[in-house]
Amino acid sequence: MVIRWGSNTLSMRKWRSVCHACSSGQAWLLNQHRAIISREICKRAIYLAAFLLILVCQSDRFTQADDVTVIAAPIPVVTSDRAGIFPQSWLKPSIAASGGELPAAEFERVQRILIPALAKYPEALLKQHLRTIYVLSELKYSGVITSGTNSRNAVYLKIGDVNKGFTDAHNEAVLHAELSSILLRNQPKFLDENAWKSVNPPDFKYLGSGVDAVKQKKAGLKLDERLHEQGFLKEYAQSNLENDFNAFAAMIFAGDGSIWPIAEKHAAIRKKLDLTIGFYHQLDPVFTEDYFRKLGASAVTTQP
Repeated sequence: MVIRWGSNTLSMRKWRSVCHACSSGQAWLLNQHRAIISREICKRAIYLAAFLLILVCQSDRFTQADDVTVIAAPIPVVTSDRAGIFPQSWLKPSIAASGGELPAAEFERVQRILIPALAKYPEALLKQHLRTIYVLSELKYSGVITSGTNSRNAVYLKIGDVNKGFTDAHNEAVLHAELSSILLRNQPKFLDENAWKSVNPPDFKYLGSGVDAVKQKKAGLKLDERLHEQGFLKEYAQSNLENDFNAFAAMIFAGDGSIWPIAEKHAAIRKKLDLTIGFYHQLDPVFTEDYFRKLGASAVTTQP
């Protein structure tokens, strides 16, 4: 059979060849389209899976339904009795971190302490380094009851009985101390550790950790005149360099004006104080000695 189109003539065999070619071409295009769609679906599925994995791995970044918000901003301050508020590694038997939910009757007190305390830091700095503050009725880890601790980007505070030493001033100082640990860990290059250690007596060695100091009953938290000449503000500061640094940070941010006459009297304290202020000044230029001196003056004038 022959098919004619004007002057063109096709045999049935050629016509079938043309039709087959057209059909094959359509099939090829369809397969290519399907392949493109399939690749796009796979790509989106991979992106979705990656996003979900991030959510699972960082699920502790989000306040859970059982958590109670005490302060919403600039940093969420919450209370909870969930084990999940602690890093997973803290839940193993050797550490066994635990806490208790703070009674609602303490919320106003927490707000009174922490809102002005947090206002002493630039908001951007806080949000860069701190995710959550947990205020708890109890706080324990490694067999030790403690006033506070910190993880990679969270601070944990025990808001205890005033009659047992958990005053407003104490709680604020613990906040600043624990936050200083996070900042030091995130920006270690801003503190010259060799210069810091050179201030210590030549034969001095830190005990190892805060837990070690507590278990050895060398964790005094009161200013100790006997230790000032050696460059330490208090006994607990001798546990490790981090806690030594914490003591200075806590005093200057809490507005404890007694730091200045101590530094004038003892050169070793003055050197560590300068290193501490230098560290914070590199974090943000607002932090100068004059800034911290004014915090102290403000603390004195606002006392009842």
